[in-house]
Amino acid sequence: MKKLINLWINTSAPAKASIVFLFVSIVQKGLAYITTPVYTNLLTTDDYGKVAVFLTWFQLIGVVAMFSLQAGVFNNGMLEYKQDRDGYMFSMLMLSNVITIITGSVFIGGYGIWGKYIKLDMPLVLLMFALFFTQPAMNFWQSRKRFEFKYKILAIATLSSCILSPIIAVVCIFLFPSNKIYARLFGAECVLIAFYLFFYVYIIVKANGKLNTSYWKFAFLFNLPLLPHYLSNFLLNSSDKLMISYLINDTQAAFYNVAYAVGTVVSIVWSAINTSLLPFTYENCEKKNYKRISDITIPLILIYSAACLMIVLFVPEIIYIMAPKEYSIAIYVVPPIIGGVFFQSLYYIFANAIYYYKKPKYVMYASFTAAICNLILNYIFIPKFGFIAAGYTTLVSFIIQVLIDYFAMRKVLGFSIYNDKFLMVVSLVVIGISLVINFTYNCSFIRYGIFATLLAILLFKRQYIISLLKKIRSQVPNCA
Repeated sequence: MKKLINLWINTSAPAKASIVFLFVSIVQKGLAYITTPVYTNLLTTDDYGKVAVFLTWFQLIGVVAMFSLQAGVFNNGMLEYKQDRDGYMFSMLMLSNVITIITGSVFIGGYGIWGKYIKLDMPLVLLMFALFFTQPAMNFWQSRKRFEFKYKILAIATLSSCILSPIIAVVCIFLFPSNKIYARLFGAECVLIAFYLFFYVYIIVKANGKLNTSYWKFAFLFNLPLLPHYLSNFLLNSSDKLMISYLINDTQAAFYNVAYAVGTVVSIVWSAINTSLLPFTYENCEKKNYKRISDITIPLILIYSAACLMIVLFVPEIIYIMAPKEYSIAIYVVPPIIGGVFFQSLYYIFANAIYYYKKPKYVMYASFTAAICNLILNYIFIPKFGFIAAGYTTLVSFIIQVLIDYFAMRKVLGFSIYNDKFLMVVSLVVIGISLVINFTYNCSFIRYGIFATLLAILLFKRQYIISLLKKIRSQVPNCA
């Protein structure tokens, strides 16, 4: 214990921040998975599907209503206007609010036209826009704390909000059993709004209410061309739930939502990896040391592929823990979802290099094309094959995105940074095994046998794996 304490004391601030941010991210994701079985047992499948649809619409409309100002443009502003960060935060908050008011006026004013399509009651729409108005305050505050490596207060505030929210939601469900959808959503989101309002007032006070509209032009012009990319990425990841709800029903949307939650759990691993891999890639692109990037990235992809396959093997058991028996059909859509999640890691390793050379338009083209393909494929196949089709359309769409990003990277650099044959083989293995295992879910003996084989290989190669991890750790110091 003493050694661990001394190690922590001697760790650099950026590395400490990286570790704490990873921990907070894992806890947030973990709470989402822990609360899933609670909600699936307290709500009917139809109610759970309606909640999933609300949260999906919230994320989609939020891209426009909040203009994604908490994304890259905020960190750019922290550098550009470092002498007036308080003023910049307040100005961004006011810009976000103006955009939210305009979006809300159009959306609520036209509710009679598209209300039947979004399948949300007006009280839920008003709740949504109350969140759009207040949430940016906490988003900006969190982004600044991350930028400045002030991890202690960030961890306390973030964990407090994400723990209290589901607790109050569950209490409200028991208090108002006749309207569980409102109880779940208003209970959870009103707690968050209270946190958001605190930071809203804090930002105003810190800036003395001084608005600088010159910051608006900088942020608006920076983010406007990126909106199609943000929207496309969201559609690629989440439009399935909306289309299943619209084309079939909320119950099947609920099945898919649980499956997607299981399938994307492994993305926590890649989020942690990419947090450190991104600056590492930038640093070595600057030095044109591309071999070093490949030497570190390829083993990480291999480790991630193993994590994906481990999740695929235990899908029935995970679904059994997370949801009641009626959700068991969801197990058959998880393998293609995990295949798509794996391809997301390839998207990142290609896109990281493209972003370094300031060619984000190529990434936007890839995201937009993949999103359109996903919408078209969903429209064709979901009515014919049900919610399970959405997993396969997602997989195909991610493959399209990765292929475009790969060729974009070659166009920008003139060559490929990575061992293409190796990546292709690993990709085919992950897809092949995932889809084959899908046919073994009724035979636990085969799955456990595959798991034992993989475990034996890992144990046999443990010294190699340990040395590999040490090499990665030494090359990427902030890798948690």
